[in-house]
Amino acid sequence: MISALTHARIQTALRDNDIVAAGNLSETAISTGEQDEMLYSLAVQRRLLAGDGGGAIALTREAAKCAPLNPTLLAMAGDSMRTTGQLQEAITFFDKCIAIEPFNVSAWYGRALALASSGNLAEAALSFEHVCELAPDTAPGFAGLASVQARNGDIEAARQNAERAAAISPDDFNTILGLACCDTAAGQSVAAAAGLRRLAEKTNLPADDRVTALGLLGDTLDSLGEHDAAFDCYARANAVFAKAHVPKTDAPAVTAVINGVTDAISRLTPAIVSGTRNLDAVNKAQHVFLLGFPRSGTTLVEQVLATIPGVQASEEAPTFGPAHWAYFSEERIAELWSLDNAEIEHLRDTYWQSVATAGITLNGGTYVDMDPFKGAALPLIARLFPRAKIVIVRRDPRDTVWSCFRRNFVHSPSTYELSSLTRAANYYAATMGLMGRTLETFELDHHTLHYEDLVRDFDQTTKALCTFLKLPWGEDLRDFSTTARAHPVKTVSANQVRKTLFDGTGQWKAHAKHLEPIMPVLLPWIRG
Repeated sequence: MISALTHARIQTALRDNDIVAAGNLSETAISTGEQDEMLYSLAVQRRLLAGDGGGAIALTREAAKCAPLNPTLLAMAGDSMRTTGQLQEAITFFDKCIAIEPFNVSAWYGRALALASSGNLAEAALSFEHVCELAPDTAPGFAGLASVQARNGDIEAARQNAERAAAISPDDFNTILGLACCDTAAGQSVAAAAGLRRLAEKTNLPADDRVTALGLLGDTLDSLGEHDAAFDCYARANAVFAKAHVPKTDAPAVTAVINGVTDAISRLTPAIVSGTRNLDAVNKAQHVFLLGFPRSGTTLVEQVLATIPGVQASEEAPTFGPAHWAYFSEERIAELWSLDNAEIEHLRDTYWQSVATAGITLNGGTYVDMDPFKGAALPLIARLFPRAKIVIVRRDPRDTVWSCFRRNFVHSPSTYELSSLTRAANYYAATMGLMGRTLETFELDHHTLHYEDLVRDFDQTTKALCTFLKLPWGEDLRDFSTTARAHPVKTVSANQVRKTLFDGTGQWKAHAKHLEPIMPVLLPWIRG
């Protein structure tokens, strides 16, 4: 129940259109034991407006216990999950909401956005169409549908829906974005830049929307050869991202943790390493970890492998959970080598449960756990799965770090490290250092694939990969883009891997002067 005094204060804030104040009052009331659906709704809204997706998720989980059948709260839970990158869980919440209230426009729209972010464009289009049917006098459904159609290359249909959205609400964020997507897909970069500038100048946009607008404007200007202006857009986008997601605790940065783990691995004695080397789980399938660094080409390699019959892959699935990462620190990493067989088997079982949750059913064949952010997890892999095959994708660090800097990522402690060139370079060097030290310390069956080799000599590079993995090579691997179009691809590489082989080498050169300060950090990792 909600007290009369709390209700009156919240109503006053709402009359003043002050959602932040209403949300603060609601959270205070919840903390003192008051429970009401309106309180949770306003508190979650306040957290989302503040960019605190984690706080919003915590509140929605608490709200689910209070009102498990409330469609408004279920839709808000979905939005909380979506904004923090937990896309499958977000879709689950939206589906629960729709099951209770089939005509809930917010749930259909959030579902469409989550599906589009996960790379499931066909299902996203259907959900956007539901939004258009339920709310034909509003712009977001038509604008979202236009964006998906543009990504799929259906420019004529995309243009029609974008123009319909513009007729309803010409200044709507998604409307302008949809038109810009159409212009970009049609090669009309000047027109796209004009629309995106309108968005970038809107200082009252939520942080994530400003980041999106500035990032796309940067890409458009870069395609027009306006490289300095493009860099300025990328830098502004990263500044907005970093300000919105400043770490709220004194926990050490990801890079510092990785460096500490590297030092701890260096201190492991040969006796400790050799004493546990042969402990391994029963193989449920050929187990492959596809690692590297964000924007190194791991998604491309995954799509190539997924073309081969019998190969299943999960894309950036959280297969290592809190129970595993709890050991990932300089102080605790050595404890892994003192765990007994039962404790190790429990950690392995937890991993395989997460694989199943990711939608993988293992019945032989080959399972590929693809995640460039798991490069740092190589010590965990060495202890838990020493018989797994390791494929490490390497790309020129200048291209890799530059690409990370210019792309938009869902916030996490790791992606926060990519919001400046300096932090990104140090994070890259730390990850490469840890992987190198781990490979030196443990006898892991590994293969390094260089992105530059793949795009310049696809056949020979993929033949070597298939030989390492004992998989059949065939000319149909060249048609990997068909696989990408048929399966959801949720990474920022989605558009590229759905096309024919894209050569992204040397993109850093147009911005070489901006990379000069980080060159000493990257130099040891540049291939000779």
